[in-house]
Amino acid sequence: MSQVFIVKKDLSFVPDAGALKVASATGASLNKIAEMTLNDHIGALYSTDIKGLKDAVKKNVASGEFDFDVFYTDETFPTLNKKGEICLDMDMTSVQIEGIDEIARRLGVFEKVAEITSRAMHGGLDFAQSLTLRVSMLKDGDAAVIEDVKTIMHETDGLDVLMDTVSRSGWVKGICSGGFEQLICVLEKKYNLDMVCANSLEIADGRLTGRVDKRIVDAKVKREGVLELQQKENIDASQIIVLGDGANDLKMIEVAALGLAYHAKPLVQEKAPFCLNYSDLTAVALLLKLNS
Repeated sequence: MSQVFIVKKDLSFVPDAGALKVASATGASLNKIAEMTLNDHIGALYSTDIKGLKDAVKKNVASGEFDFDVFYTDETFPTLNKKGEICLDMDMTSVQIEGIDEIARRLGVFEKVAEITSRAMHGGLDFAQSLTLRVSMLKDGDAAVIEDVKTIMHETDGLDVLMDTVSRSGWVKGICSGGFEQLICVLEKKYNLDMVCANSLEIADGRLTGRVDKRIVDAKVKREGVLELQQKENIDASQIIVLGDGANDLKMIEVAALGLAYHAKPLVQEKAPFCLNYSDLTAVALLLKLNS
């Protein structure tokens, strides 16, 4: 049985009205399984006998036909009833900053670095080359600015709800990021992450050298990180969730049972199987609770 999940960050939203809109736009007949509220979100899960709705749903999402989030799967969504894995990108997914841009801001090279970051995240530049170039612009900068950036790292709304939800069910948690371990360590400690796959800034005598001190974590390596954690923890492929917003997240999104473009760049929304545009990360926790 195929499943449709409808959610909005708005407690005045009526999921059944959303279901009628989906049915009208896609020709599907939806039967409600469950409805639930979580914090400031309301969502519902529906079943349908109609397969192959994903393209129709995505088309209507892209056109702005829906002002709520809706996912469709021909199988079933991941569930809290089994052990699972969730991996997130860091910058603009787990936290609402671009870490390298904020480091650059404090070192007086923000505009140059941010322009390259934007091009890379939209898919206009090779990520590894762009990272090498951006990090080189930080050369001789005081590494103490990293501590300043930590103080302004605002977590994405709902991250705490999502992490608590999956942790209570024994899921494993990871961050696969083109960002830096020196910033991700804050979330690693807070949420007891099982894996961090990220870049690391080389530091010597308290100064940034303009280099990374490990292999560059690009799209391919991020994908490897997701699969390595799956293998290590013996996670069923149907129980993997991945979220990201940039072009270098697409390869890891592809290997997930639920691969989500989170408030993502246009290229990522076009290519990812599912998109979350209106709600925050609470929506993913709500889906898991509804499907468990």
